[in-house]
Amino acid sequence: MLPKKTCTGCSACMSICPKNCICMTRDANGFLYPETDTKVCVNCGLCEKICPVIKEKNQEQQNHPTTYAASILNEEVRKNSSSGGIFTAVAQLITENNGIVYGAAFSEDLSVKHIGVTNTSDLDKLRRSKYVQSDLNGCFKAIKEQLENNTTVLFSGTPCQVGGLLSYLQKPYENLITLDFVCHGVPSPKVWEEYLAYQEKTYNSKITVVNFRDKSKGWKTFSVSLVFENGKNYIKGFGEDTYMKAFLSNISLRSSCYGCKYKSTNRKSDLTLADYWGIDKVNPSLDDNKGLSMVLVQSKKGAELLNKAKNNLRMTETDVTEVFPYNPCIIKSVYEHNFRQYFFNRLGKTDFQKLVNNCLSPSYLTRLRRKLIQLKGGEN
Repeated sequence: MLPKKTCTGCSACMSICPKNCICMTRDANGFLYPETDTKVCVNCGLCEKICPVIKEKNQEQQNHPTTYAASILNEEVRKNSSSGGIFTAVAQLITENNGIVYGAAFSEDLSVKHIGVTNTSDLDKLRRSKYVQSDLNGCFKAIKEQLENNTTVLFSGTPCQVGGLLSYLQKPYENLITLDFVCHGVPSPKVWEEYLAYQEKTYNSKITVVNFRDKSKGWKTFSVSLVFENGKNYIKGFGEDTYMKAFLSNISLRSSCYGCKYKSTNRKSDLTLADYWGIDKVNPSLDDNKGLSMVLVQSKKGAELLNKAKNNLRMTETDVTEVFPYNPCIIKSVYEHNFRQYFFNRLGKTDFQKLVNNCLSPSYLTRLRRKLIQLKGGEN
């Protein structure tokens, strides 16, 4: 098995195992990693053969894909999407033609899992960003079966999840379309659980609705909004919300995110989506602060699907290289926060908001205490 620092948790190894002796198990930080029952394992080597991190070299910059600034014409859909609503525009083409769309959705307990939907009305479950690493929930095997039965499948996920699926399948399928997005990194589900518990304790009520990308104050200054059973509402800008501050400061991410192998404009997916940050500099005429997507077309299949959706879109061809200064996560991994290990060592033992604030804006006494612990060899 891979060292933990490079494993993305894509679950390809678990899915391919002929003896079903690999399961995805949470570690102390809340991330899923493969665990092998050595008593059942027959050392067939399929798990290593299929591992996309072992198989793939780092992406190299080659020819840049065709790139568009795009948004859906349906303003209600755009309002309820993270950026320009392109995912909905292409996904509904699949569901309207008896296909199935896979993506990340909130479960009843607000954990995030990948599910498949076949009804256009259910696409809202997959719409909008979920800033938590999703549990793929064993969906790779179901996808392979559906592909073999000639069902059209659209799989959307992080670049490493797409890489895991393609590696698991071992051969191309004409009826599979993959869509990834420009990813900052994936936070721990345990961090998400601690945040939810903190907010529910603060408001003395269960959370019923979560929106990481509330646009009521505009796309560029999006907010996190929560609705509670008792009727109370919470809304804070991404620079004020404790969970988002931890996420954007790189303190709550998976270890593999700090050396991501999928940072490139040339990807395995058919389409890549992102927020078109910097559009006010690149092409101000397209900037209305309601949400705009950047679409990278990576394959002929991706181009064909986007072309079918074009009557429902506004699209302007652009140059992806102009966006690198405004969305560097297209080609670069984020840096690991100096206090990441300190943060995880105390997660669940310290008030969530206090812990995040201490890590991001530590007081003198906190810094001194941390230094003393480090000198004693208590942490890295």
